[in-house]
Amino acid sequence: MNIVLLGIQGSGKGTLVSNLEGKLDFTLISVGQLLREEVASGSKLGEKIHNAQTKGLLVDFDIVMDILSKRLNSNVKDNIIFDGFPRNLEQAIAFDKIVDLDYVIYLNLSKDIAQERLVNRLTCSKCGYITRKSDVNSNICPKCGGELTTRADDTPDGIKKRIEVYEKETNPLIYLYRSRGKLVEIDASKTPNEILNDVLKVIG
Repeated sequence: MNIVLLGIQGSGKGTLVSNLEGKLDFTLISVGQLLREEVASGSKLGEKIHNAQTKGLLVDFDIVMDILSKRLNSNVKDNIIFDGFPRNLEQAIAFDKIVDLDYVIYLNLSKDIAQERLVNRLTCSKCGYITRKSDVNSNICPKCGGELTTRADDTPDGIKKRIEVYEKETNPLIYLYRSRGKLVEIDASKTPNEILNDVLKVIG
């Protein structure tokens, strides 16, 4: 089973994936995490990715496809959840050639709530775990012991730019996958447990 997670930044895609662990046997392929790992490696490719991310722009298509293809060619389980890909119609067309999708889970959230969540978000630099500043007492990740940090693009200007890019580039995917009968819309303003239960009703 192949599943894509769609949703505005801050809609809870990372939290949903974390909550699905232990309830569904799957391999997570997070393009965002793959890109962050490349940035952390200090490579020239990582520098290009970092420059795009700090400006709130989508990373070049060829770079994303190369990194994704390498991950798909490695040892993965039968069930795959794709987080952060595809992000536009061009990527979706290329994606069709390498993956047969079963579901597209769309976490629907308003811009105002998304912005509020992003301003208060902390992300583990090691495992990608996501939490809120108000929910932790230190910068130590409770999941792996890594460092909880504010992402470089989680600034007011960066957040605004990313949401603008999302609306322009990613929103058309909602209509595409709805027309194909693949889209499952979830109210992402609910609590994490409620969102988890709604998703499990579909894929569990």
